[in-house]
Amino acid sequence: MTSEAMMLSDADLHSLRLDLAERSMWNIGYFVAGCVLWLAIFAAGQMLPLDDARFVWIAATFFTLPVAVAASKAFKADPFCRDNPLGNLVGYTHMSVISLSLPVVIMLSLIDPEAQLLAMAILYCIDFYVMSWAFGSGLFGVHAAVRTALVTAIWFAAPQLRLSVLPLAVAGLYLLTVPAILVLRRSWLAGHRANRSEC
Repeated sequence: MTSEAMMLSDADLHSLRLDLAERSMWNIGYFVAGCVLWLAIFAAGQMLPLDDARFVWIAATFFTLPVAVAASKAFKADPFCRDNPLGNLVGYTHMSVISLSLPVVIMLSLIDPEAQLLAMAILYCIDFYVMSWAFGSGLFGVHAAVRTALVTAIWFAAPQLRLSVLPLAVAGLYLLTVPAILVLRRSWLAGHRANRSEC
């Protein structure tokens, strides 16, 4: 590949990332929905017997998309960006993670619901590394790494707190990530718009 073609490719990637940052607001609606999901998981774990809560946790996963769409509208963000290839990549990756994780989550719900919680907390953020690349920000990879380390530590070090502290920890990370998106996206856009105007 020639250096000219490589430069064009980098310019295209930069334009696609700018478009996503402007229109999707770095998928902020999905992070609001993630917080709601894990608060619902916490509430179900406290209010219901474990044998019932485990199925509510799975059912709640399927309400994440409508909550994400509603939250995106509240932020005036496009939750899909279907005409942006990076937006499609993020969307397909997320749907793949959820659908491919589902058999594991269902199996664990039947065998060990507490392990189901750990699996959901880790598996449902695997695609955040794709988001970090697509959006051009390390924020999402950091969220996934901190989340994985935190829930793993809670699961092994404090077994009696698995049903309470673990989902609250995940919800809390989402709650921290939403304002971080607002702040970091604004500074990211300012820097990258300036770079584009200089080119």
